[in-house]
Amino acid sequence: MSLKRLRFAPGSKEVVYTRKGGQDTSEPAQDEKIDAEEFVARVLVQIPDPRRHLVRYYAAYSNRARGQRRKAEEKLGAHSSSETSQQPVPTPPQRAALRRRWANLIRRVYEVEPLVCRRCGAEMRVVSFITDPRVVKRIVDHLRKRDRPARPPPPRVPQPVASPA
Repeated sequence: MSLKRLRFAPGSKEVVYTRKGGQDTSEPAQDEKIDAEEFVARVLVQIPDPRRHLVRYYAAYSNRARGQRRKAEEKLGAHSSSETSQQPVPTPPQRAALRRRWANLIRRVYEVEPLVCRRCGAEMRVVSFITDPRVVKRIVDHLRKRDRPARPPPPRVPQPVASPA
C-alpha cells in the first residue's frame, strides 16, 4: 500500500485509494472508494498479534534442519576436527541432481525458466558455480560497464527559504 495513492478528506467518511493500472500501460488507474471504518479494519487485519510470527521457515532454513546440521557438525567435530574442514565432493550424478534442483527452485520462486536463453530460446546448461567474491565482483562490474548508463538522479528542486519574521 502506498500512501501517495491514498486520499482522505477530513470530515468525510470515505477513503479513496488509487490503484495502479495493470501490466499493460494502456489501462488507466482505478480509484477505489472505501468506507473509512472498513479501510481501518482492512489495515488492522494485516498487523499480527503480539508474539505471532508471520514468516515461516521451511526446508534448509527451518529450525529443525538447522538443529540437525549443528548436531551433525558437533558430532563430526568430536571425532576429528581436521576432517570437518574438507567438504565431500559430490559425484557427477549428484551434481546433475543439484543443478536440476537449483533450476526447479528458480522456476518456482521467480516464475521464469532459468535454463532457457532469453535471446534465442535455446536450452542452456550449468557449467559451474562461481563462488569466489572477487571473480563475481569483476563479472558484475564488467556487465554494468557494458550496459547502458544508469538513469541520472532527478533534478533538484530548490526549497523555498523562510523569511525571518
